[in-house]
Amino acid sequence: MKGRTTGVARLRLAGDAEGLARVAQHGDDLSAAQATALLADLGGQYARDVLLRCVERHHARLRVEAYDDHRLAPLLEAVRGLGRLGEQRSVPLLCRLLDDGRQKLGYLTYRLEVAVLQALVDLGAPEGTELLLERLAREPESTHVRLMSEVKDPDAVVPLLAVLWNVLPGYAVEAVQALGSFRDARTAPALLYLADSTTPSPRLRRAALRALTELPGAPWATPLRFRNVSHKLRTLLHDDDRETASLAAGLLARTEDGRQTLAAILRYPHGRHGRSVRQSYSSETACIAACGVVRDNPTVFREAGLARELTRLLAGTAPRTVRRAAAAALGALGGEAAVNVLVSGLADDRIADAVAEAIARLPEPPTQRLLALLAGAEGDGGTAERRGAAVALGLMTCTDAAPQLVAALDPAGRASLRAAAVDALGTLRYGPAAGPLGALALDDAEPRSLQARTVRALGLIAAPDSLPVLLAATHSPSEAVRLRAAEALGHFPADEAVARLGTMATTEVSTGGTDIARAAIQSLGRIGPPAITTLSTLVGRASEWPLPVQRALATALAECPGSEAIAALARLADRPFPEDIRCLAAEALSERRDPECVAPLIRYLDTVQYYGKGIALRGLARIATEEAVERVIAHFEDQLPGAHADYRDAARAALAVIAANRRPGPATPASAARLRQVGEEVQ
Repeated sequence: MKGRTTGVARLRLAGDAEGLARVAQHGDDLSAAQATALLADLGGQYARDVLLRCVERHHARLRVEAYDDHRLAPLLEAVRGLGRLGEQRSVPLLCRLLDDGRQKLGYLTYRLEVAVLQALVDLGAPEGTELLLERLAREPESTHVRLMSEVKDPDAVVPLLAVLWNVLPGYAVEAVQALGSFRDARTAPALLYLADSTTPSPRLRRAALRALTELPGAPWATPLRFRNVSHKLRTLLHDDDRETASLAAGLLARTEDGRQTLAAILRYPHGRHGRSVRQSYSSETACIAACGVVRDNPTVFREAGLARELTRLLAGTAPRTVRRAAAAALGALGGEAAVNVLVSGLADDRIADAVAEAIARLPEPPTQRLLALLAGAEGDGGTAERRGAAVALGLMTCTDAAPQLVAALDPAGRASLRAAAVDALGTLRYGPAAGPLGALALDDAEPRSLQARTVRALGLIAAPDSLPVLLAATHSPSEAVRLRAAEALGHFPADEAVARLGTMATTEVSTGGTDIARAAIQSLGRIGPPAITTLSTLVGRASEWPLPVQRALATALAECPGSEAIAALARLADRPFPEDIRCLAAEALSERRDPECVAPLIRYLDTVQYYGKGIALRGLARIATEEAVERVIAHFEDQLPGAHADYRDAARAALAVIAANRRPGPATPASAARLRQVGEEVQ
């Protein structure tokens, strides 16, 4: 690459603040802009003084001379630098500069305004807050609302509330985020208003509720205000959006009155007039949200006596989703009565899995009772109870249950019990079960769904003798079985498994089996080094594959070490692969910090669009061979003043990484710390 050379990058790497200052004050516009930005990165009092003089000089020239994009660039960099360095002396100067710039710069005024406002906000200057509020009151834009979220002055809260309605509805979510950033109780009424259920935007309601959850305590819960607030939150509990309902429930749980409201929801899930849940469908989200709060805060609700209400929900005619949520809440509360109810709930296939999870999370699960149920020795011990016990014991990783689970594989048993036993044995990684499971997997008379679960369990157990069974399963006519076989082979780092997975990836893509092909490639990545050659071969065939399969291939290669993996990633980072895949491969190359990655990263840098260039620059800066450093220098110095901020900052931060790693001798401790701080922007 041949481009413009300004020499400022080498001054930066040498830590030559005086050299950068000379260019900043006397160089052409492009060189001066670059030198000014790099001088700010070096930091120190000398840099602050120079940047102040630069702004003063431009301020004087601005009054009598015409400015264009190129001429404005050094001034903008000086303004940004003063903000980053926290130079408080610049505040009056920046305010005067903005006043004069509005009169002289015409269409360039906006760029100067944004730079000055950002600097004043970085400095924590009240003048910046006042200017922002003034702008929000007149012609708000998204940039101004974003900057307001960076203001830390608590005195800005009340004025911001006064201009808030001028920002709505155009930047409503951004305004809520700005309010939330203050973490100030005075914002609660406005946030509650915006979270009202009549607000047409679910996204806005969620944003307002999230901001409220960030406030400490419950600042809205004053005696005069709480009744109205409680009503609003209670209404939001019934919102069709479950996240909204969950956030509202969490806020109600912060006060005693709110907790009573949640208890009433559980106590009267049909409404106080006896309607069914199906007739009061909106109460489903309220019940689920209330159960979720109880589950997450059991100590707060343990004294509320909710066990009876949850038991009634669990055993009643409520929708399955409500009953599952009630099981989780009841398990969190614990106690002997809860254990008895949950064990009884294992008999209901519609909620047995959720009940089993709740039992497994108990501090002292009823292991012996579950073992007795599995053996059919407690009470009636029907198939449903035995299945639920098998699920719970598997989740509890109870190895004592393994022999009984193997016995439950008996073909004469119910399919649901056998499926639960298969899953539990896989979860337990019980080696002696590999033989019976292998026989089940090979039996074509068995249901395909059960075979698929069995293949998955064999993969989890990973007994070497199971490999032939899994290889045979990859030829099954059932897509579900082939998918599970592809996943399971990832636990077998054998040549036969690698070869078969490579073949599956190719053949399944050609027949539309995207999920199976992706699973096969993910398994190759899990196998690691023994599969690198196969993965590399697949790259040559992958340019026309579906995006999810290409992404799996890039991810798998990213986990593999060595030169062959680097070469394969280099091909993925190049054309004709889509930009998303090229970016993913370049990220993997960047993380390796290997000199072999320099050439492909340079090629990627030269051919990718703006958003991907930072990836290549970061990788080259980390590797920091002579070629890599020269390429970063050339890239930085060839920029034009109008380059996108992310593009410009990525190149500047890459130089900071190189400089920080070199640690030049003349640097002071303060400047060395500054180098590391700027370098972290890219890392």
